[in-house]
Amino acid sequence: MGVDKKPGSIVHLGAGALSGVTSCVLLQPFDLVKTRLQQQGSGGRGISAITKTVQNIIMTDGARGLWRGTVPSLIRNAPGTSLYFYFLNHTKGFCLTAERRLARDPTRVKISATGNMIIGASSRAFAGFLLMPGTVLKVQYESSLYRYTGILGAVNEIWRKGGMRGFFIGAVPTAIRDAPYAGLYLLLYEAIKSQERAIAQKKNMLLAETTVTMVAGVAAGLAASYITQPFDMVKTRMQLCPQDYRTVLQSFGKIFSEESFHGFFRGISLRVLRKGIQASLVFTLYEWVLRTSAHKSNSSSNSNVPGPSARLKA
Repeated sequence: MGVDKKPGSIVHLGAGALSGVTSCVLLQPFDLVKTRLQQQGSGGRGISAITKTVQNIIMTDGARGLWRGTVPSLIRNAPGTSLYFYFLNHTKGFCLTAERRLARDPTRVKISATGNMIIGASSRAFAGFLLMPGTVLKVQYESSLYRYTGILGAVNEIWRKGGMRGFFIGAVPTAIRDAPYAGLYLLLYEAIKSQERAIAQKKNMLLAETTVTMVAGVAAGLAASYITQPFDMVKTRMQLCPQDYRTVLQSFGKIFSEESFHGFFRGISLRVLRKGIQASLVFTLYEWVLRTSAHKSNSSSNSNVPGPSARLKA
């Protein structure tokens, strides 16, 4: 009998990169329009504002303009998603070992809800900080306030205006947004998956694993996006207009005083829709790659196990 092999670190990195690139290219228009909406200090909200923004982009840059900033997004999201899943995989191992010791139960196989929240938050925060320069480049490239014509030109301009510090503008609100988002997401994602499987088992239904991950991904992504939206708005404003939005608290106060509470939720529908689809797509692709890799690895191991006649000859 072959021994089940867990996918190695390279597989986790590769699976994360594949899911990150796929979601980034497909969903870039959502991100672009959200950034354009959030850069505005005033204007309409809802479908009319989204429609007007899309029309302006197409009139100025054509349909291709909706994918402006795709390259900076790839620079940020491909390694970012890859690193996130890499850290996620290793942190899960550490957390499970710690919980087994605390509970004095070496047979424990499930991580607690608190553990999932800590794992998601710490993995996202660490990966997000390392890729912060890519985040600043991506947001400014998507904005109409900056008309960069190339990646190197954008990098040089950011460096000229702010030095190394310029690449880490908005790091605090980004961390405050990403860590709770990822923690809440992983907590909800694992809980929803467990509920889906329990319901399917209770009703004697055959539920495909892809369906389980997609439904859990969308639901968890929607909920976590709404909760962390104000920090996304503050992050975007600080990265686009650092001269006007200098600190996290000052930015919160400025947005609230000028645009009221609703100002924090500018672009929320696009972010929620994008995050829900992205989370579902990313985790579904990631887990599919891991299952495929594990299946091939186990098949290869089983084929190398000698049969009875071979063992007798030996």
